[in-house]
Amino acid sequence: MKMTLDIDPQKVEEAMAEYGVATKTEVIDLALRELLRKKAVDRLMASMGKFPKMITNEELEAPEKRHLRRAARR
Repeated sequence: MKMTLDIDPQKVEEAMAEYGVATKTEVIDLALRELLRKKAVDRLMASMGKFPKMITNEELEAPEKRHLRRAARR
């Protein structure tokens, strides 16, 4: 579909360089796909509800630290 758009040329060039695309059409298509992907992820996360208290990194590593301390005492 052809259309006329008023887009900041500096942003287009910067995005093209950043993502390694060769044409303005490609960078606009990439941007649209990314916007739609992000919205789909947001909808998916919202549909999952809230998670109960997640285990922290410290809680996850605690058994390993106990094992290492026990091994060091031997």
